Amino acid sequence: MTEPRSVIAEAVAAADPGIPEPAIALAVDRVADTRAKQRRLAQALAADPALLASGRPEGPRLIELLVRELLLHGQNRLVLPRCAGCGKQGVLNRVDGTRRICSTCGNKATGSGPQPCAVCGQRRQVAGRDREGRPLCGRHRQEPVDGHAEVRRLLGRACTGLSDDELAAVVTEVLPLPAQQQAMARDLTNRPDLLTGQGAHGSPRVIALIAALVARGATNITVPACPICQRVAPLNYARDNARCCRRCYDQARLQPCSSCKIPSPVTTRTADGEPLCAPCMRRDPVNHEPCTQCGRVALTHRDAAGRAVCGRCQRPPTAICSVCQVRKPCHYADTNAPRCATCTRRSNRAPCSNCGIHRVINARGSEGDPLCAPCSRRHEVCSACGTLRYAYARSADGENLCKVCYAKDPISFRHCTGCGSLERLHHHGLCPACAARRQLRALLAGPADQVHPRHEPIAAALTAGPPSSLLLWLKRPGSRELVVRLRDLTEPLTHATLDAMQPPKAINHLRAALTAHGVLPGRDEHLAAFERWLPGAVAAIGDHDDRVVIKSFATWFHLNKLRRRARRWPLTHGQYQTAKGDIQAAIRLLAWLREHGTTLSACTQADIDLWLTSKTGGRILVRNFLIWSANRGHSRPLSVPERKGTRGPDTFPDAELRWSISKRLLHDTSLATGDRVAGCLVLLYGQPVSRITHLTTNHVLDTGDALHLHLGAKPLEIPAPLADLIRQLVRTRRGYGALGHTDEHSWLFPGVRAGRPISAQRQAARLYQLGIKTRAGRSTALLDLAAELPASVLSDLLGISIRTATGWSEEAGNTRPGYAAEVSRRAKR
Repeated sequence: MTEPRSVIAEAVAAADPGIPEPAIALAVDRVADTRAKQRRLAQALAADPALLASGRPEGPRLIELLVRELLLHGQNRLVLPRCAGCGKQGVLNRVDGTRRICSTCGNKATGSGPQPCAVCGQRRQVAGRDREGRPLCGRHRQEPVDGHAEVRRLLGRACTGLSDDELAAVVTEVLPLPAQQQAMARDLTNRPDLLTGQGAHGSPRVIALIAALVARGATNITVPACPICQRVAPLNYARDNARCCRRCYDQARLQPCSSCKIPSPVTTRTADGEPLCAPCMRRDPVNHEPCTQCGRVALTHRDAAGRAVCGRCQRPPTAICSVCQVRKPCHYADTNAPRCATCTRRSNRAPCSNCGIHRVINARGSEGDPLCAPCSRRHEVCSACGTLRYAYARSADGENLCKVCYAKDPISFRHCTGCGSLERLHHHGLCPACAARRQLRALLAGPADQVHPRHEPIAAALTAGPPSSLLLWLKRPGSRELVVRLRDLTEPLTHATLDAMQPPKAINHLRAALTAHGVLPGRDEHLAAFERWLPGAVAAIGDHDDRVVIKSFATWFHLNKLRRRARRWPLTHGQYQTAKGDIQAAIRLLAWLREHGTTLSACTQADIDLWLTSKTGGRILVRNFLIWSANRGHSRPLSVPERKGTRGPDTFPDAELRWSISKRLLHDTSLATGDRVAGCLVLLYGQPVSRITHLTTNHVLDTGDALHLHLGAKPLEIPAPLADLIRQLVRTRRGYGALGHTDEHSWLFPGVRAGRPISAQRQAARLYQLGIKTRAGRSTALLDLAAELPASVLSDLLGISIRTATGWSEEAGNTRPGYAAEVSRRAKR
């Protein structure tokens, strides 16, 4: 039952040792192509191995077929079984009790040989039959009736509305043989009502004829319903001398399953002949065998190559889905309407019998009622966590496990067929690491089935991070297409090559991974983004003179400034947006001036005042542009109010609120350590988020007794408990599962992109969820510190300029900010 092929091979080898094993395996595959046939053959040979060489007509016909197949290889020790009636070696396709006989002897045994002729009454061989189906001998055989013409005549009498040519085409399609045409003519002559609703009492050819007529639009033709349940369904089965549907056929064959005792259709039988239903058959370990793809012992099916493949590894051929237009494994891939599994599942929608909502059918009740996914899942108490959740799996003891606990239970662990590690597998018997590596290398290899050496660094960079991140990234169609484009590159990979590709999100993650592992050189992404954006923005300006002015302003004022800043410190998103906003505001101003009949050189203060009172967005942002234009002689001196500064009333309205949030950050262990440290640096030391996110472990000096943090020119001693939080952050810092992520970095706040810190916008959003407005928190902290410390000390410890520190001291009411600034300047001289 478990290894029938081995039993068959041993029996054949014992009967004829000269047969090679490959020949035996090939013969078994051709004769017994299903597991059920292999078991029947193995049971017969296990009971009597001499059947292969004795010639006795016993056992299943598979023995005869196996011997015939092996004799083709020139083996002579095996003997074909002889007919139990005539003793001849031939095709033994009949049974007489437990012995096998040929068709001639079978006809004699069943009385299907010579019969009395309906005309002369003599017992002779049947040569034909009359219209009533009675036997006729060769002397009195009637002339054959033109069944094709007769069927057309009978269909014409039924007023189908089809032409004679159309009827002829239908008859030829459904009834290609003369015997079938004559039998159909007799059936329609005896029962004309077969075409008007009683087709279930006819032959399968009658039902096929009715379906073909209806498909061509015939009238007065009724598709027959099941005579038992009265449903219009395919009548592919016989019951009580009539055709019926599968449901009614199964209802008549219900037997108590020998395993679950539930009356069910018999799917198969045990070795003792006991019935088994379909669920018990699938669960029976006797029917399981190792999958050739993943090695998992489960119920398998045979693929086109004859290999045993489990349900997880069995995938339909790839095609472009006719619904979603995406190339993926599809059902009916060889037809004009292939459909993927997702679209097939979505198309199967109906009102749920429990909740009434029109949803995808996930299961059916005991009476076949449709159930949606939420209503079909069972809620049980998880034996591990004790919560009431969906029953996802069972433990080794049969206890319920939820999805979260199943992933942690050892029962979900398997040995990877690739590396042998014991963990929860991803698919096809592979762990996440092996699956991610195989998918990536398959895309990089392409039709050549071999990765080019110039692509090996790319593969190494992408597989260096968490496998789950790579699998998730490769799951997106845009990412897979990107890898294929990288494979097809003929020139070396550069930043410019990636800049020309899409989609941007996948490109950004890929670029970060390649940069972190040295495949591409590092660069300032905000500066690169500005340099990519600027030519297009300038080219979109219609007027030539305006285009020249904007290009000069963007290049010499903003681009040079950004490049100088990028050489000292990475640019922030705010700096990038500020430069971009100034240029966009200048473009809008010049367009507005053109619409009002003037130009930049002829613009007056009255025009600017009118501009400031208009509803155009970003009106005040033109200040830098107008100052630059006046200095370069492009316009007369024009006045625009300054932007609102970062100091002033934008502080916490309640001083106690700042301290209460700080206490929560210091003592609430449920918060993320990175958010606690970043929040404290904002609220207690007035640090901008853009600087906090770029802190590294090199900025932390821990002597064991004290911890110092380099925020400015001099290290700042951090007291407990914030010092303990920073130590914990240094130990536990990690990214968020980035593509190509590596632990070989020094960022205190790593982000989602490999080798890069978390963005200032994202960190600010996380702090906002904790009730921290970063600008108000920083302003409040700097005001408090400036009121207590001299400006020079504030500058050295917090890393702000002496001018900014002096401004904060004046804002806080410190009486000697000028003296402190002078002391700082003397120290630097």
